[in-house]
Amino acid sequence: MTQDQPWLALQEALRKCFPVVEEQQGLWQSTLGDCQPLLASLSNLAEQLQAAQNLRFEDVPPLRAFPDLKERLRRKQLAAGDTVLDKLGEKLATLLKVRDTISRRVEQVFEIYEQHADSIGIDAVLQASVLSPSVADMLEWLQDIERHYRHSKLPKEKVPPVLGPVGRLGKYPSFARGLESNFRR
Repeated sequence: MTQDQPWLALQEALRKCFPVVEEQQGLWQSTLGDCQPLLASLSNLAEQLQAAQNLRFEDVPPLRAFPDLKERLRRKQLAAGDTVLDKLGEKLATLLKVRDTISRRVEQVFEIYEQHADSIGIDAVLQASVLSPSVADMLEWLQDIERHYRHSKLPKEKVPPVLGPVGRLGKYPSFARGLESNFRR
């Protein structure tokens, strides 16, 4: 291997990594944007369910003619909650995939750097040019980017337990609002 090949391999890895990170950032932002109306919908459904549970249907004269209305309404609200939770689960899976894609790409760049660090030399890594920042700066940026996604407030698993059984929607009507903090930008 010539002396330039390790340097070229590292530059190529960096050149390929940053566009992927940029693309994944766009996907991350659009997915987070898609989560906000779903969370609002889930919160509204939880409030509706709570209000319906607190209402004594038999005390409202026009509703007495529909003895099973409370249960039918509850089932419809829970089914709607299921649908929203499924959509949120899909969005969460997308966010986890973005996080994992970025982590893999950054890891690949660092593997190439570590493999060739001795032959490249510290002077070359620290040298910036008019056209390009130093490799050390770019590696630091990639580390910061990867850390940002790794430390995001996403649950570790694809579907967090709180998104599991929809019965929780009825038991804990404010839990949907609590989910919002997991989907902050």
